[in-house]
Amino acid sequence: MVLKNNISGRYILAENKKRILIVDDDKELLSTLVKYFDLKGVIAKGVESAESAQNVIDKGEKFDLMVIDIVLPGISGVELLKIVKQKTPDQKVIVMTGMLSIENTLTALREGAVEYLLKPFSSLEYIWSIIEEYL
Repeated sequence: MVLKNNISGRYILAENKKRILIVDDDKELLSTLVKYFDLKGVIAKGVESAESAQNVIDKGEKFDLMVIDIVLPGISGVELLKIVKQKTPDQKVIVMTGMLSIENTLTALREGAVEYLLKPFSSLEYIWSIIEEYL
């Protein structure tokens, strides 16, 4: 499989590259994360809603890790997490949010999230250190 690199426009072999799906309605953060993970050698795909994520998953795309914002328009991140875990119980999912809620945290962890991140992030390096643990 050959994929086009999002940053350089070069074509690269993708057999051994890890894949991440990022779901966040914050377009600026989504773009920043996709570009940063691409620079780290990961194939990152970003979508702005749970519905878009479902479409990607339903098309058969596989990911080593999903990073899902809890607060999304339409279907919530927690609901998306439940859907993902029903379809693919072994899928690793990290959830993130800008609004700390003990209830959401516990629900996400009970539903199978491997990690919970609070936005805003202190640095991209910090996010990468956590993401890297689960790839």
